[in-house]
Amino acid sequence: MVKSRTEGFDSRRAPLFLILIPFGLGLLANRALPLTTAIPAACLVLLLLGLLLRAHRDLRSFAWQSVFFLALFNLGGLYGARFSPERSPLQNHAPTPLREKSFTVEPVQAFVTPPYSDSQIGLARVLDENGLIYYKAPSGPQSQELPPGFLIRFFGIERDLEDLVMDPGFRAFLEDQGATAGLDALRPGEIVGVENPFRATFALLLQNSKMALAAGSTPLDLSTRVYQALVLGQRTGLDSRQKEIFRDTGTAHLFAISGLHVGLVATFLFFSLRFLRVSRPTQVIGTLTILLFYVLLTGATPSAVRAFLMITFLVGAKAFRRAYCPASALAASALVVLLIDPNQIFTLGFQLSYTVVLSILVFGAPLAQFLLDSTDPEYWLPGQSGSPFHRCRRWIFASFSISLAAFLGSSVLIIDHFGILPLSSILLNLLLILPATGVLLIGFLSLVAGLLGALWISAPLNWIARGILDAMTWLVSSAAEVPVSAIPISFHNSWAGPIGMLLLLAATLWTSTRPQFLPRYLILPATSLLVTILIGFIP
Repeated sequence: MVKSRTEGFDSRRAPLFLILIPFGLGLLANRALPLTTAIPAACLVLLLLGLLLRAHRDLRSFAWQSVFFLALFNLGGLYGARFSPERSPLQNHAPTPLREKSFTVEPVQAFVTPPYSDSQIGLARVLDENGLIYYKAPSGPQSQELPPGFLIRFFGIERDLEDLVMDPGFRAFLEDQGATAGLDALRPGEIVGVENPFRATFALLLQNSKMALAAGSTPLDLSTRVYQALVLGQRTGLDSRQKEIFRDTGTAHLFAISGLHVGLVATFLFFSLRFLRVSRPTQVIGTLTILLFYVLLTGATPSAVRAFLMITFLVGAKAFRRAYCPASALAASALVVLLIDPNQIFTLGFQLSYTVVLSILVFGAPLAQFLLDSTDPEYWLPGQSGSPFHRCRRWIFASFSISLAAFLGSSVLIIDHFGILPLSSILLNLLLILPATGVLLIGFLSLVAGLLGALWISAPLNWIARGILDAMTWLVSSAAEVPVSAIPISFHNSWAGPIGMLLLLAATLWTSTRPQFLPRYLILPATSLLVTILIGFIP
């Protein structure tokens, strides 16, 4: 019998990267050098030229691919130009004396929220305008959060970002988001209406979810903050010390809703629906629907959307009896995210999410399989392949390989943005993945119970989860005290980071084209990291 081409996995070929790479480079080029209106004509000429060259067999292999690459590059730049951040309308006025006035805005992103801070800090969209402003306001006696989707009225003074934000790095981040003006509010923000019912509904559900995870403790409890960050991705509740130790040890990714979170929720939902003996189509539709609800509830971050789309592509491949290629699904999810919001390519969350997962697919998964094949217990312990020892061995090799690949895939970006090389992350991630999975599972159960009004169920579950989190936090804090756990490294130039990413991507793409993975290929990403560090010291 001939095996159907629709069965199993195909992890080596990912042709969608041939579209994603030039398209993404075009988006990056547009930010550095905005494209002109002549680009549409250039794209059309290139595509017509490509169609002509496509007819000639001798030129097809080089000329057609080159023209196709250039056309997608230009189309990426043109598409990105339509979504480039615009200057805030608050900046476009003649200089006038500072005066107090009223502003009505919709919050977009909160950086610090009450009751963890005495200030309300974040980005907001000016009503009836295209620009964003950075706001800073006192939290007030009610310690009220400012959820997105609602209209918030501020009373204060408009200022330049240079006057309101002293940290140049944070100011550069705000400008990257499209904010060029700031609002120094004199009173706490006041909710005066609803701007977007959809976002407002999910904002209220998120607040109720945080209350469910806080059942049985106080909202200011340190363990509760970490708990909410791990289950819901709400890192705004973490204090500066908590953020610092998790960042310096390379374990802050636990607070980003990603494949670990989405995959665990999907598995739990699928088996729960199977236990209820519902039909297979209902299992699939129900799982994806609730999974989408969870992704939207946690803010639809790039890593969460990426994980959701990859699971959707996996389900779709099975439904249409097609082979599933994880690398191709990764490229497809990146294209979808960039088509929705091209500016995501400039965010650290997008870059970390996709480079880390790509590194895991190309280096981590094959390394784990190589280690398993090289230590097959059947050679020296016949009949032990299904034993607890075998399962433990499989988990150790898989966790180590994924942790090592994630370290190699993220180090350049972490050094470039935070100035540290978290060596301890390889061992810590190996030790934390199992308890983190347990906390997530308990948290999901607590979340469901709390949203259904059964806080008496959430409270004991939260107590167990916080106990595990206390042990995890102690382990991370202890590792942070080790002198070599995080090596301070700062690039002396701005181009070392991009060069390092290009070297890493080149090593990853070359390795992915090999017919068989060999452990020595790990030298490539390790060498690219070392070369990037050396380049970074060039003045």
